[in-house]
Amino acid sequence: MSTAPQQTKPVTLDDYAIQAVPQSERKGLLNVAFTSCGWIISLSTIFVGGSLAAGMTFGKAILAGLLGMLILAVYGFFQGWMGAKYGVSTTVLARQAFGRTGASLFGILLSLTMGIGWFGWQVAFFGSTIEQMFPGYWFADPNVAIIWGGALMMLTALIGYKGITYLSFVAVPMVVVLSIWGIWVAADQTGGFANLFAAQPTGDLMSLFAGVTLVVGNAALGAVVFPDVTRYGKTPFSGGFGAAAGYFIGGIFSVIAGAAMTFAAQIPEFGSTPNIPAVMAKLGMGFFAFLILVFAQWSNNDNNLYTGALGLRNVVRLPKYILVIVMGALGIVIALTGYQDHFVPFLNFLGVYVPPIAGVMIADHWFVRRGKYAFGQGTEYAAINAAAILAVIAAGLIASHIAWGISPINSTILGLIIYPIITGVLRALRIPFELGKSTEDSTGY
Repeated sequence: MSTAPQQTKPVTLDDYAIQAVPQSERKGLLNVAFTSCGWIISLSTIFVGGSLAAGMTFGKAILAGLLGMLILAVYGFFQGWMGAKYGVSTTVLARQAFGRTGASLFGILLSLTMGIGWFGWQVAFFGSTIEQMFPGYWFADPNVAIIWGGALMMLTALIGYKGITYLSFVAVPMVVVLSIWGIWVAADQTGGFANLFAAQPTGDLMSLFAGVTLVVGNAALGAVVFPDVTRYGKTPFSGGFGAAAGYFIGGIFSVIAGAAMTFAAQIPEFGSTPNIPAVMAKLGMGFFAFLILVFAQWSNNDNNLYTGALGLRNVVRLPKYILVIVMGALGIVIALTGYQDHFVPFLNFLGVYVPPIAGVMIADHWFVRRGKYAFGQGTEYAAINAAAILAVIAAGLIASHIAWGISPINSTILGLIIYPIITGVLRALRIPFELGKSTEDSTGY
């Protein structure tokens, strides 16, 4: 048993799914930052920017984006730091806080929420957006777009970290250019930057707090699973800070891009959703818009599938690439049948109960065990940590009944606070809460 990453033979398609990434495979801060930046760049984040533009001034929309992404970067830093320090995925890291069985339950949750549910929803969203942007073209038929778009997203998830990173190096500059170009066009059409920042919203007014809530709610779950990226960081700092900085920068540029284009085109919302395809069409973006839509969604949704596969790999003895293929195919079928919207209430429900897992993991590492984690062959874990499970359930229940604040952040903070209290009380009463034992073997199980 050791706190140092185990030196294993390179596993290409399995991508060290349940073992520590060797130091020889680790990457620098810039690599981690670009990869994390690609995680947040997506159609949904650009649409968030459009929603902010519909409800507040451009200056206020930028402020909401800055505050929201800062919140995510701060708590994501600690998750990312742990991933880089130990070189393991989120669900393997969770073995210490939740026990072997508890971490497996977490892996199943991630496979259902991110690997199948959100993957299918985002693929369907991609198909409908392409259809709105390019009506009448064969490749823009929603079912056709779902199939070829889903296949692209499966490809990089199948390759693993390297595939996701290479894609991010293409997608990130595109959205940065889109953001800068959008601001320039918006300023030109409104008569200068002063007028742009004072421009009135295109829809119903939204408070700054509501705007911050929208930004955080869109990307809270992504920050929870930072270790899936940062396990490739050379040092804890390069992992934690690199991921936090990349997520923050990518989120800001995406929000600004959506807001700037909406202000420039002055096209009102379509129902409750910003009409970004119509905005791009009015601004004459043409094929450039097509590339942005494809790469933005591709660079984000492959990560949903990747994280889901890593989570389930912690549960079943099947190679990661098989899990990617099966889960990706299920997500595409769900999107083709139109059943993805039926998953949304369930996914929103879990959106309150998954974030406190990060709170418990942070509290367990820094406050309860004081950084004494170990992974690798011979490491003993509890079968299940009842205190951790109880803390997550309690945090989720309380957060779901709080009328103020941001539910994912509320539940994360509650998990961070409740878990040390429960463990302290149980230890004082001499009531065992780490039940059973499980020893890691040479394969990572």
